[in-house]
Amino acid sequence: MRRTALFFILPVLVFLATPGTAVAQVEAVVDEGREQIAASVEELLIAPCCWRAPLSQHYSGTAERMKEDLREMLANGQTQEEILDHYKAMYGERILSSPPNAGFNRLAYLFTPLMFLIGGGVIFITLRRWRSGRLSRGDAQVVAGTGTDPRHRDRIDAELNAYD
Repeated sequence: MRRTALFFILPVLVFLATPGTAVAQVEAVVDEGREQIAASVEELLIAPCCWRAPLSQHYSGTAERMKEDLREMLANGQTQEEILDHYKAMYGERILSSPPNAGFNRLAYLFTPLMFLIGGGVIFITLRRWRSGRLSRGDAQVVAGTGTDPRHRDRIDAELNAYD
């Protein structure tokens, strides 16, 4: 009789224990997702105490409070965009680690590749001109030959002796 009761009670206990475990696993996954979102938002924001480093790399009191507030907002169900809008309303666009790709800020995104193209073109044209203006055969023999012209050798020797 005891074996039969144990046979029926044991699966019921296992069944009752499983939902709690599943809920804990779901909460762990949700917490991990929130931490990933919090980490990405921390990279997108600049610490307002010094305006130099991203929030994720700053450990001042202000930065730590912002990190706590950010996680609290995520726990309350706010999205990444809502959190960014909240901080933009408080500090302006200066709080963002990269300027938005709109309006005048778009020049920052267009200027860099444009300068690389112009610089590459200048280098290409310069190298092409240098290659087309190679040394003539006579100049190459002077460079590869004994050295300098005999007329200048005496003057060079005199100047070198003056330094000794």
